[in-house]
Amino acid sequence: MDVRREARTGVLVLAATAALLASSDGALAADSGDYAVSRYSAIVTVVPDGSIEVSETITFDFSGGSTDSVQRTFSVQEAYDAEADRVYELTDVAVDVGESPADVDVSSADGVETLSMDFAEEQSGELTLDLSYTVDGVVASTVDGLEVRWPVVQGFGVPVNNASVEWNAPNVLWLSCLAGSPGSSRPCTTAQLAEVASPTMTQLTVEPGEQLVGILGLGAGSGVEASGDLEPRRSLARSFTATGAELWVAVGCLVLGLLAALALWWRRGRDSRPGGAGSSAPLLADGDGGVLFAPPSGVRPGQMGTLVDERVDIVDVSSTIIDLATRNYLFIEELPHDHYGRMDWLLRRRNDPGDELLGYERGIFEAVFADSAEVRVSELDSRLRDRLAVIQASMYEDMVAQGWFAERPDAARNRWTTAGWVLIAAGVVLAAVLALTGTFGLLGLAVVMAGAALALAGQLAPARTARGAEVLAALKQFRRYLERAEMSDLPARQREELISRFYPYALVFGFGERWAEALAATDDDPDPDEPVYWYGAPRDWHLSDAAPSLGHLSTSLNAMISSRHLLSD
Repeated sequence: MDVRREARTGVLVLAATAALLASSDGALAADSGDYAVSRYSAIVTVVPDGSIEVSETITFDFSGGSTDSVQRTFSVQEAYDAEADRVYELTDVAVDVGESPADVDVSSADGVETLSMDFAEEQSGELTLDLSYTVDGVVASTVDGLEVRWPVVQGFGVPVNNASVEWNAPNVLWLSCLAGSPGSSRPCTTAQLAEVASPTMTQLTVEPGEQLVGILGLGAGSGVEASGDLEPRRSLARSFTATGAELWVAVGCLVLGLLAALALWWRRGRDSRPGGAGSSAPLLADGDGGVLFAPPSGVRPGQMGTLVDERVDIVDVSSTIIDLATRNYLFIEELPHDHYGRMDWLLRRRNDPGDELLGYERGIFEAVFADSAEVRVSELDSRLRDRLAVIQASMYEDMVAQGWFAERPDAARNRWTTAGWVLIAAGVVLAAVLALTGTFGLLGLAVVMAGAALALAGQLAPARTARGAEVLAALKQFRRYLERAEMSDLPARQREELISRFYPYALVFGFGERWAEALAATDDDPDPDEPVYWYGAPRDWHLSDAAPSLGHLSTSLNAMISSRHLLSD
């Protein structure tokens, strides 16, 4: 074999071998013409370091047509068992094509080494080339010694005739030869160990895409080192291993993340202790046998909803409009409609906004009556659509101005939530990287869960001040009053007015229907009634009809305020 290798020192080119252009199964086909490998012979030498040196002589028969390029592939990764692949390393590739100059290129992808050869001139007739290469990772330890395995003849996309392989190896105990498609157990034509100078195997024909695999058993005293390299197969279960160190590291990271989110909420997200008991009495004696409407701390309906759930909701805005009506800043008139017709209301401006109005109340009032002193409820969407964000911001700022929050609740919530989503995104990236490169993908999922916990804590994070907590405690008692109050306890001469003042507050807590029905119940005769001081309807209006009318009004206000006109000019 040394003489053969010395004869090839003419033209050495790093590449892989020659055969045919790649076909769909990874073997090959020529650019043009039909041909075959008429003769193939190889000498395989097992080296003490556990590698093999392969020297091949390949004769191509291009009599069926000329071609200017050929290819051959080597599989350097194959399934070993259910969890691992056996990996080979192909090096020291050299090709001698004699007097036929050619450009040779080698590329690697998905466990396959592809060797392409482009001739300077089209080839016809017969062409013989010599190929040599080294393969590491072919010797594996077994209970009986060592096993050498390598598919010597492989990667041809054309038939290979008269393939012969000779092995040089110390202390060979047995020889096995398999022919056919990868994984085949079909024996080759001959496999001789005795009565020959060296182990030899032959195959009359190797069809395109098939292999000729040689397997040798070596004794433990052969002096050859085991070199088999097993690579765990990439799988979802392996990438996200949930045992051993991978599990404990992920659990530790998750626990630390949850504790950090909890500690952050404990220090920054909890409400302060109330400064006092607060007052929740919604009514005060006026000294003349009557009572005065007195919500806790003078809170307004829009403030109440925002303080309770830390968000500006649509009902906080709609209840403010109705509250402005009950405070004589505007009048709500139910417009005539057919029995099955659409209901609508006219909002009529009564008084100019005074100093009593809070900033957000003034903003709502001016938005409603921006263009005229009268506006239909059905027209509110166009008036409030562009101003709603400013109104909501003003309501959040009012929370700080009242001293109920140290900072705007939406800003605190957004900051925490953004931090949580950033951590979630980082966890997703980390999980993908760790899953692709190892078995610690579960660590990335732990970071994702920690980020989700932080984002969730952000929804609870806006912390009320001691003053805010005090008012909130009073509002809880106020809610119970709105839920359970006996209307008969209200002075009869003030009942209509007091129920009207309570109504927008009841809307925020979800008791609007109860108080609307209470207002309708003050109608104690079948005769048409005069409008309530803040609400009415033309012609034969009955106060007893107020309950369904007010329910429709509230629904319509919410719909108009929250309506969206996508892609509108």
